[in-house]
Amino acid sequence: MKKFTVLGMGTVRANRWIICVMLMLFPLISNGQGFGFLGIPLDTLLKTRTPRVDRAYITTYYRQLHLYALSDRQGYNMRVVGNAYSLQYKPNLPWALGLGVNYKWIGTELTIKLPFFGYTPERRGKTKPFGVTINLNNRRFWFSTQYQFYRGFYLSNPDVLQPNWFEHSTAYPYRNDIRSQTVTSRLLYQFNPLRLSIPATLLQREEQRRNARSWNLGGSFSYQYIRADSSLVPSGLVADFRPESRLLSLQSLSLGIDVGYTQTVIFHKRYFMSFTVRPGLTVLHQQTKTELNESASQLQAGWQGTASVTLGYSSASYYGGIYGSTTKVNRTFSKGLINTDADYIKLVFGKRIRYRPKGIIKQVPGL
Repeated sequence: MKKFTVLGMGTVRANRWIICVMLMLFPLISNGQGFGFLGIPLDTLLKTRTPRVDRAYITTYYRQLHLYALSDRQGYNMRVVGNAYSLQYKPNLPWALGLGVNYKWIGTELTIKLPFFGYTPERRGKTKPFGVTINLNNRRFWFSTQYQFYRGFYLSNPDVLQPNWFEHSTAYPYRNDIRSQTVTSRLLYQFNPLRLSIPATLLQREEQRRNARSWNLGGSFSYQYIRADSSLVPSGLVADFRPESRLLSLQSLSLGIDVGYTQTVIFHKRYFMSFTVRPGLTVLHQQTKTELNESASQLQAGWQGTASVTLGYSSASYYGGIYGSTTKVNRTFSKGLINTDADYIKLVFGKRIRYRPKGIIKQVPGL
């Protein structure tokens, strides 16, 4: 394989923080009377009330303090599409372990890396990750914006370079020069908000008491920028890839619409399973630059998809379970160059506690 140089991070860090500031300011629109989101003053959002629901189907615990332990891991897979096979680049991301707390509208989580469970920098190299997520929802609408950055990828299928790779090496091929950053925003409308609890499916502050389902409709926007110092296709494999796949950079911008379905099934009153499937169509604009110093721009039709599953337990005192999701982006109907998948898995065990804020905490709006 080629030898790759390491670039300075000054420009990358500056661009990263600019994007984060834009993400945080995007939902805030000045209307001359303070800041608001979608025309709703933020001080209204902070005056939380127990959500209006069908109590035969949903129990809410918004006025209780939630303390919980968690362990989670993000996954990311970048596939450079070839004629007969693909190159699969992945960041080396660890499991995290931590504690979380939330009450009404406010909450936080503190986690640390776990130096085991497959996290082996000596074999897969080091990845520098950075991410910001903003979520805002009520019973019918759910809005989410996420920014994710990775630098440092390893080739997870090195046998394409050399059969029986690990007979000759103990480490995966590693590329410190590959960087990926993605901004994704989604707006979702749920058609059955009084009987189906989205917080319950996310192991949060509600309990689903009876089977329920809902269709939902959504729109999405995404921006992705992938770049490297040299071609993503190693020189020994160029014959197996199209010339336009020998990329130095790829920028994509997409707008999409999706239709989804969510179902929650209750077992023995306290146990539940919930799943969501949300396929969609996109219009994708891509700009590319190859090592042959060729640039191209094209508009293509494509598809995207999100799926999630939750297995959990919920009662008035305790709750917990496992949540997993996967999202597929950058899928075109023809002549695809790079496909990416984002995965997430989270384990939660929590306790609900009756609580009334006192002292300085009581002065926080909405508490």
